[in-house]
Amino acid sequence: MKFLTTHLLTLLLTGVLLPAAAQPTSSFKSSKPQSTERYDTGYDTRKHITIAVTRYTEAHAALTGFIRARALRLHKQEEAPEQLIADFGLATGDLARLDSLAGALGMVLENNLNTYDLTPQQQNLRAEEQSLTQQLTGLNEDLGAATGKEKKDFRAQIDIAKNRLLVVREQMADLAGHTGQTYVTLRLFDEVSFPTGNHRVSFVNMPGVEYGMLRLDNPQSGLTSQAYQGYAIKYLFTRGKSYLNLGVYKPQIKQEGAKFVDELFIINFGQDFYPRNFGRGRRRYLNLYSSYQMGGFILNRQGGEKNEFIPNLNLGLGVELLKTRHILIDTKGSYFIPLHQKSRELRGLLGQASFNFVF
Repeated sequence: MKFLTTHLLTLLLTGVLLPAAAQPTSSFKSSKPQSTERYDTGYDTRKHITIAVTRYTEAHAALTGFIRARALRLHKQEEAPEQLIADFGLATGDLARLDSLAGALGMVLENNLNTYDLTPQQQNLRAEEQSLTQQLTGLNEDLGAATGKEKKDFRAQIDIAKNRLLVVREQMADLAGHTGQTYVTLRLFDEVSFPTGNHRVSFVNMPGVEYGMLRLDNPQSGLTSQAYQGYAIKYLFTRGKSYLNLGVYKPQIKQEGAKFVDELFIINFGQDFYPRNFGRGRRRYLNLYSSYQMGGFILNRQGGEKNEFIPNLNLGLGVELLKTRHILIDTKGSYFIPLHQKSRELRGLLGQASFNFVF
């Protein structure tokens, strides 16, 4: 009976203390598997990629064709209107082809690659296989010498050990069969149908300076100059881009007269938007964008008359001349529209150039 108890404890400990799953040893970004069913445990490399496209039908055809041609095994494929999710095994050497195709189809919102060390798992499985083999040998010997009820108990233990040995060997074969392969989780969605699919506000801290030149359409002699120019602080606070402007414009040619406008103190909030079909602001050079600015300006007159606050709205187009992770140089042109009865006197074309840096 003591021998029987010893074997039972050994089997229980073997099943319960099976080594933990592999731990990541290196990764570009951490990512949690999106599937509740675990097909990926036998792979030492796992990739998650999310693509937003404006031409879903063409992108869907291209990606499903790639999966049919290149996937070693399709584990899961789920489809909804304008959305595709697929989990599949892919030769690690084909990852560059997948990245190239994804970049050509649309905007890659997520592209994470994790590597895992499966050596401890393999070692533990081998050790368990050896332990179970030895247990089966001992149990078969004990079965030959047993009588009555003990014989029935030994047969039950042998069945448990055989079943567990079968599972262990299947896991070992699974690990060996996935050498040089990557488990890919791919999500494709239509950007129009899922406008909030993966849009997150990304805050930045990028102060900077801006030069502005305002050329009025209808300058009034003795009241306004033909052009005003000046400098502003431009504080960029989202990668979107959202920003605040605070600056002063002075007349290029100053005139005499108590009613002459000799200073515009600008306070504006603005946002820039990248077009879908011109790179989405991902290039290092020459990113096109549209913009608006809204706020107001304080109009100061030379004769010290009462200051006026006048709301304004600017609409325009711009180009980022240079964009890196640390600096941004851009320029834009817009139409300056005072929302006031004096709009005709003060509206005009506004050109701006700015330099921002990560602080």
